[in-house]
This record gives sequence, C-alpha cells and structure tokens, in this order.
Amino acid sequence: MESPNTHFSLYAIERISSGFFRGGGDDEDFDPAILPFEILPGLTIEDVSPLIRDDEFTVFENFIGQHTYESLLRLKYAIIHRFPEFELDESEKITAFSTDLIFRSRTLVREAAACLRLLRPTTQHLHFFEGHIDHEGFLTRIAFDTPLDNVINPISHRTLAFRSADAHSLRFYLPRFREAMAGEFWKFRMCIAMHESGHFQNDDWRAKFFLWTTAVESLFTTQSRDGQHSGSLVARERIKSFLGETTPIYPPEELSSVYTNPNLTVADIIGDLYCLRNHIAHGDRIPAYYSQTGRSNIYGDDISRYDMLLEAISFIIRHSLLKILRDGLLNAFKDAQSSQAYFGAQGLTKNLLKKSATHYPCAT
Repeated sequence: MESPNTHFSLYAIERISSGFFRGGGDDEDFDPAILPFEILPGLTIEDVSPLIRDDEFTVFENFIGQHTYESLLRLKYAIIHRFPEFELDESEKITAFSTDLIFRSRTLVREAAACLRLLRPTTQHLHFFEGHIDHEGFLTRIAFDTPLDNVINPISHRTLAFRSADAHSLRFYLPRFREAMAGEFWKFRMCIAMHESGHFQNDDWRAKFFLWTTAVESLFTTQSRDGQHSGSLVARERIKSFLGETTPIYPPEELSSVYTNPNLTVADIIGDLYCLRNHIAHGDRIPAYYSQTGRSNIYGDDISRYDMLLEAISFIIRHSLLKILRDGLLNAFKDAQSSQAYFGAQGLTKNLLKKSATHYPCAT
C-alpha cells in the first residue's frame, strides 16, 4: 500500500536537438511524440511545463539574476520521478516515510543525470529540482540547485543537444549504471565521482583537467608494491588497448559538422594528454605549446591544444565507463586486485610495456 504521489524530484533537460547542425552532432532530432518516455518504472522524461503554474517562480524574481530567472521560466523537458509521503512494504511489514523516500528519489534522479552526462554532455544552466505535487497535480513549492551561469564545458560539447536516441540509450544504460553505483565497484565509482566533480569545476580549466585525469587513473592504474600497475606509461598503453588506438576522439555524433573534424585518434592525443597532466601535477610552468592551435573552431579561428585535450579526456572517460557497462566488465573494476588481474592477463604491466612501448617526448 502507498499514499498518493505528493513529492517529486526532477532534472532539467535544457538543450533539445532540432537538427540545426545538419550532418553533424545534432543531425538527429528530438521527437516530443515519444513523451512521456519511461526510463525506469516511475522515472520518466516528460514535458513538465504544463505542470508548473505561470507564477510559480515569481517569488525568486528579485533575488536571482535576470538570465537565471528567464532560464527558470523556460523549464520544459525534464527527467522526473514522483513519489508518495509514505510507502508500506507489505511483504516486509516495513513503512518507509518521506525522509527515506526523498533521499531515494534524489539519488535516483541524480544518478540518471550523471549517466546522461556520460551519454550526451550538454551545456546547462538548470539542474536538480524538487518539491511537492498539489491536489490538482501541479508541481509546487519548488526548490532547486543554484543554476550555473559560467560553465566551462569542453568546446565540442557546446553544440550538443538531447536527441531521441539519447532517451533510448539512457533506458539501456541506467539500470547498469545504478547497479555499479550500488555495488562494491570502487574504481568505477571513483571515476564517476571525479568525472562529476570535474564537470562542475568552473573556476580553472587546469583544475577540471586534473580532476578528469584523476578519473582516468582511477580506472587504468593501481598502487602496487612492485610498481607494475602505475605511471604514465601504464596508463597510456592501457587506455589505447582498452578503447582501441585508432578510435576517433571526435566521432560524427559528437562533433557538429560546423566544425572541421581533425580526425584525431586515441593514439594521436594520449601522449600530449599525459604530458599536460604531469606538468600540472608537478607544478611546472605549462609550456606555450599547449596554448598553440589544437584544431579549428566554428568561425575558423583556433582552439588551443589544452582545450582540445579537455575534449579528448572527456571522450576517454565517458566512453571507457560506457564500455565497462555495455560489455559487462564491472568485476574488473572493483578494486586494485581485480584491476591488476584484468590488465595483467593482457600483458599491460610496466616491465612488459617498457619492452614494446614507444617513448613520448613532452614539450618543454
């Protein structure tokens, strides 16, 4: 037995694909006809704008910036979860009350948002909302995370938008993602934590980059007494092996056709990526090389190499995590022992790699 739904949690989906950039990252449209779209039982993607009264956010108008206020008024599509004031598990004779149910709902929606960031990272100013559902079904007494107006997203992400295909992908990946986050898969979970922290780090690109390199290392390296499973060489070669050396950093669905695709592969960028990581980690003055041209921008001007490497490391993290979920590899990313066994069986240890790997000279 359960009471009527009286609470909700939701995560805004702000950028919807309309196929503006034909032939590129937004070639496939979002079709509102699929809504409401069930991701998991009780968790849907919906147009929530009819459920919010016109004056719901008026109370905030004089307390937040005009841009933020206008973003609130445009709230339309969202991942939403509704839940009751209490819930009785008749088989266990246990009643869950609002405090527990609110926590569960927040976790569910935040995990859905984190999983979506792996699938389709987009620029957003609105994020998590929660509140009550009144007797007419309207969302009311709404609280929300302070929107971020200054988001340092990798440049290639800024034209990406949510597509119908992403809804179907989220339905596929989210159960696996939640299993990973609820289990003893600590290397996977640490990577997610660092990816999320890096996504919301908006003060300094170096801090974002370093958090994301930490995410990468949580997957591909471990501490060991013999030193066979750590270091830049080990990380570089394991990434190339895991994702494939020739895997493109800019697949067509992730780079709009308004950009010139530099056609870089994992092997092309992994050396520079780790050199930049080491410069930051060891307190070096970052060489001018990383401020030079990495690729061309939408208007024909240049994007710096460090911006390009931010794009590249985002790709590596997201696609590594998705591969783990897709290919059922979670047990290889539980802890140091499971990781060492997995990569060791492939000969990806320091002494063996030294015999075959090519030395990569860093810019100075």
